[in-house]
Amino acid sequence: MNKPSRYKLAALITASVLLLPSQLMSTAQAASKSVKVSLPSFPVQINGLTIDSAIAQYPPIVYKDITYLPLTWDYTRSLSLAYTWSDTEGLHVQATGNIYQKPPAADTEGSNTKSMYTANIATYPVYVNDKPVDNQAESYPLLSFRDITYFPMTWHFMHDELAMNLFWNPTAGFAVVGPQRHYFFSFVNDDADYLYMYSGSQTFKIRKSLTEQPSRLKEEENQKLSALPSRADTPLPKAEFRSPESPSIERKGNDFYYKDQKLLSLTLVDSDGAAAASGFKDEPTLNKVYTEKWLDLGNGKKIVSFAESDNMNPILPEISTSYRYFFSDNGGSYIPINGFGGWPISSAQLNADGSWWLASKPYTDDMIHGRDGFMTGELTLLQADGQSVSLNRQLKVNEIEVLSRHDDGSLIFRAYTRTLQKENPGFGIYQIDTSGKLNKLEDMFGQAYVDSNGDVWATDRYINRIVNISKNVSKLWMDYEFPYPY
Repeated sequence: MNKPSRYKLAALITASVLLLPSQLMSTAQAASKSVKVSLPSFPVQINGLTIDSAIAQYPPIVYKDITYLPLTWDYTRSLSLAYTWSDTEGLHVQATGNIYQKPPAADTEGSNTKSMYTANIATYPVYVNDKPVDNQAESYPLLSFRDITYFPMTWHFMHDELAMNLFWNPTAGFAVVGPQRHYFFSFVNDDADYLYMYSGSQTFKIRKSLTEQPSRLKEEENQKLSALPSRADTPLPKAEFRSPESPSIERKGNDFYYKDQKLLSLTLVDSDGAAAASGFKDEPTLNKVYTEKWLDLGNGKKIVSFAESDNMNPILPEISTSYRYFFSDNGGSYIPINGFGGWPISSAQLNADGSWWLASKPYTDDMIHGRDGFMTGELTLLQADGQSVSLNRQLKVNEIEVLSRHDDGSLIFRAYTRTLQKENPGFGIYQIDTSGKLNKLEDMFGQAYVDSNGDVWATDRYINRIVNISKNVSKLWMDYEFPYPY
């Protein structure tokens, strides 16, 4: 489906710029090379302001299919970019994070009627975040146009170096959004008309049509919100593991057996099995405790949970516990189940084809705390023959949160990590069927939610953008549009 996404190619980009004294510019340009540039044929936005190139004194320009914009005072201030100029040091441009939250002023002091213009390649020294730029060797060098420095808005410069957010849409064109003060922390609940979100210090509502400005809840609205039915932690039923009347697993030295079958050793022996998955390598000590529990899957199929913990550890037992799971069919061989090394299976769902979804409870906040750092949301597809696939390992993600389950057994889930890592192709919202076929619905890296109508929502982790994935509509609010303090 067509949807806004971050554009990582240098073919469509945005820029920023610096107003330098004319005499300095003319001196610096004396030996510079002239190049032909044009005005963009698509809309360009800077922090919510659409630039009208026809009447801008310093319009965006396009050189070699790359969009350049002037680093004027208004644009750099709105994007929280700092710059300095000197005869000896040249131009320095630096990212400063989020400090202004100001909209740029409209530029309406010009008149541009030609299809082509002439600019010059800048010859003065340029530094981005104190790193020198070899402008003569750049494929997309800095340019000078109308005595203003124009900056190439490539992914490398804008995203990697200056922490800007870039968006491209065939209709809306190209947009650059500076680092924002973030308000979309977590979904709280919803009703027929509104989503309710928590910003970290306050709760506000967003109309599901995305046609209104988010508004902070009044006291009476907070009371109504509290009266709404609570959201379920997971759409999957609880896994009812039970302790046997007498232990069935026996330890012999460094090995563990069920009857005559060795389940695992306290050494790293199986590169693909459950023991290796958790990096399990240990020697027997008096402090270790080994606990077994069983989950009855029906029709003679079972899962055995084998947990190793430290009886003398004063920390919460979950933190120092390692889990191993094995599948058994009618008492036959025990097959290691992939995943779930450090946090137990909490949910299990039987599907019509005899497969099972196995999941552990995720911790969905972005921040990691000592009291919950050991929690890991995992999802595994266990087939009827005992073979299993860990979706965490397949996607190379730390966390999975199951959002909804459909009647055909398919799931909607979010793949993410709680650390500050930004780039991972596996992050996003997915649908998966019981055969293991994956369909990525959205690549956003942030919170996700399925509302009471079944619509799937997602937010960006770093800016105030929300998407209704089911209806393919989205809205980005500038942080300066929020009428209340952080």
